[in-house]
Amino acid sequence: MKHLKLICSVVMIISTNGLLAQEKAESLPEIPTLNIDMQKNPTPPSDAQTQPKNNAQTEISEPNAPSLTENNNETNATKRGRDPFTPMITPKESGQITNAPQLDLFTKTELILPSTARKIKKITLEYQNLNGSITSIEQNLEGDIDWHFPLILSQEVRPQSPKTLEKQDFTLGNLFDFNITKQKIQFKTSLRMLRDFTLASPTRLVLDFKAPNKTSLQETFDSQIPSIPKISLSTHLDFYRITFNLDGQYKYKITQNSSGNYEIELY
Repeated sequence: MKHLKLICSVVMIISTNGLLAQEKAESLPEIPTLNIDMQKNPTPPSDAQTQPKNNAQTEISEPNAPSLTENNNETNATKRGRDPFTPMITPKESGQITNAPQLDLFTKTELILPSTARKIKKITLEYQNLNGSITSIEQNLEGDIDWHFPLILSQEVRPQSPKTLEKQDFTLGNLFDFNITKQKIQFKTSLRMLRDFTLASPTRLVLDFKAPNKTSLQETFDSQIPSIPKISLSTHLDFYRITFNLDGQYKYKITQNSSGNYEIELY
């Protein structure tokens, strides 16, 4: 009886395990069988499989990206404008000054007065200096005015006096040969120029030259050109000094050519 009970228990356990395994097999999905052949090369994807991917890539684009047709419609001007190698400022617009500026002289302006104006009291004038600063001057006036007629401010070029010359040639100390005009000084010398500078009250342009010896020189020339009324030569230690007296303040530029001749331009 004991052996029979043991056999029945074993049979019941096996049956129970079989039922549990059958339930698990029915609840789990089937796993497909993969047959991998290592000796065969994988086949490349066909055009039909890759075509949707390409279509998806072409459909994804930025909304603001220009199209090819828009690029074809560009003109030469727009292409040059976007060329990074094209300079933004042309030499004519750069504002660089390589030579003395050409004067644009003021001539005349008229000021229309209101009908209530009866007396003139003062006039104020603003002007720009050589260094770019702005200065104003005032002139007190006194007198009756007629508002029917405009006030006129003008700058008139006075006729030259009989003693005024356009050009003069002269020599100082047998070392300097000069040719001067209204705003240009040309001279020839064998001496080496050391320095140049300006002095005020009165306005003077000064040039210093290395003296070849200790000979003392002192000479003055009074010109008949109003802008450069006097030129003088003097001796200082081991150098000679040429002084140009000017009728006012100027900017100047000194150049020397291949022959050693000097030229000074006043502006």
